[in-house]
Amino acid sequence: MHPIRFEAVQRHGVHVFHHLPGDDVPVSRHWPGLSEEWPEGRTPFSEWAVNNNNTEEVAVYVGLVWRLTAGLARYAIPAYYRDDAARTLGREPVLVDWEYDVDAERLTAESRDNGFVPGRSALTLRPPPTAWEVENAGRAGLFPLATPRDLVSALHAVIFDASSEITVFAVPPGAERFERLTAALRGPVRPVLGDVLGDDGIFLDLTIGSDAGNHDSVVVASCTDLRGPLTALAADCAQRIESYEQRLHELRDVTDFLRMMPELAGVDLDAS
Repeated sequence: MHPIRFEAVQRHGVHVFHHLPGDDVPVSRHWPGLSEEWPEGRTPFSEWAVNNNNTEEVAVYVGLVWRLTAGLARYAIPAYYRDDAARTLGREPVLVDWEYDVDAERLTAESRDNGFVPGRSALTLRPPPTAWEVENAGRAGLFPLATPRDLVSALHAVIFDASSEITVFAVPPGAERFERLTAALRGPVRPVLGDVLGDDGIFLDLTIGSDAGNHDSVVVASCTDLRGPLTALAADCAQRIESYEQRLHELRDVTDFLRMMPELAGVDLDAS
């Protein structure tokens, strides 16, 4: 087990926290069944975006993101694969002009964090892209997330690449607050994180490295100092990981594994 730790910095009045595990991802002992053939039906990947490359730490990250933003309305930008995310989530996004960018090949917070960059979306050749997809290829998609399963579905759209990235904006519920968020992510001027968040929002960027030389990270930002809640949440994650690793011998098959994942993540996939 490698405890989750956050480096804290303050940038233009915003409290920013970086978790940079490098090669020491939070879960150090893994279920051997992740490298075996799975039966048809519910699998570690279908349920938690976990496989033998991006292992149980993905479930830990999903739980961390969801629990930190409890009580807020959550909206996500799956980087680059906007239209794939629309298919996996089964809904159309709200189009915005900017998305966040973290370079998974870099090792330090300063070199990884590129801030907001112009949005973009991949165009698939088969089936041929629609006229709408071509016209809006230079825009990102903002999707509401109702449950942790939605966050996993968004991961399904991006996680097959060398690295994958999802940015979550959590704000108080309501149409007016959502309109403020989308307005801050539109227009020709590069957004400032503090303006996007306002006094009441939480920003999280989850980057997952899959290929060699690409590394995970979690970035958290808020105008409120979240050091206390993050420390408590990280300690709870550590306890859950320790318990999971001690009980690995109990996992006989995929059903046992899936039964254990909510305990590791700290969330039920279908809970709001």
